Amino acid sequence: MTEGFVREMRCEGAMSDVPGLLEFVEAVCAEAEIRPDTCFDLTLAVEEAASNVIAHGYKGRGGPLCVRLEVSGDDVTVGVRDQARPFKPGKIKPPDTKTPLEDRPVGGLGLLLMHRLMDEVHYETLPDGNLLTMVKRGVK
Repeated sequence: MTEGFVREMRCEGAMSDVPGLLEFVEAVCAEAEIRPDTCFDLTLAVEEAASNVIAHGYKGRGGPLCVRLEVSGDDVTVGVRDQARPFKPGKIKPPDTKTPLEDRPVGGLGLLLMHRLMDEVHYETLPDGNLLTMVKRGVK
């Protein structure tokens, strides 16, 4: 694995930007020689985070969005930064995982997925926006 580097991608925060963000994550994973299964986890977590910011934070109208990956030893830290309205994780109801999938409404599993895929998930409201930080350990 390549030791210690940072890659960053900025976009307009439209749903049409999501495929490019995912390609960016995959390219960083290839550069860092991250295992394919771990790359899948990172890509899915970024897809969920970016989609949530765009759909809920920006209400589909778009706005500045930055995804930053920092590779350090065997760990990857992902930062998703935006200037959308603040997100209040404590106000989100946990998803119903007991009802069969076909009987549940679409959506609502993004936060659960991020927490299950990553080793750490932190959210901060900053004076100039929001920062979601996710850490994945042992990516070799």
